[in-house]
Amino acid sequence: MDMCLGAVIRDRRKAMKLTQEDLAEFSGLSVNFISRIERTGDQNISIKKIDAIAQSLNMDTPSLIAAAYGKVDISNYKLKGDDIFIQKIVNELRKLSTFRAEKVCKAILSLVREINEPTRFN
Repeated sequence: MDMCLGAVIRDRRKAMKLTQEDLAEFSGLSVNFISRIERTGDQNISIKKIDAIAQSLNMDTPSLIAAAYGKVDISNYKLKGDDIFIQKIVNELRKLSTFRAEKVCKAILSLVREINEPTRFN
């Protein structure tokens, strides 16, 4: 059974617990565009935009297109839940100047190292 591209995108996005806003941010597309694709199944979309959406959904473009035409079942496609949080952090870091992003990264690394150190009791 054929699904439209919009339905596949919506189902995958929801399976990953992403909002339309998240997908728009990760793909560099507008929320209105994501909403329109999901609602109307508009098939007039460039391969560049399909690729951006596919990458944001942790998929490759051929799999996303194949799923829309019923050629591939993505219901068991491996979800990388942890990658979502990393991607959110990276997107926020990209909004900062290089100097500020470097400071934030150093602080995050310091915090992670501190958390991973075994607690020492005297």
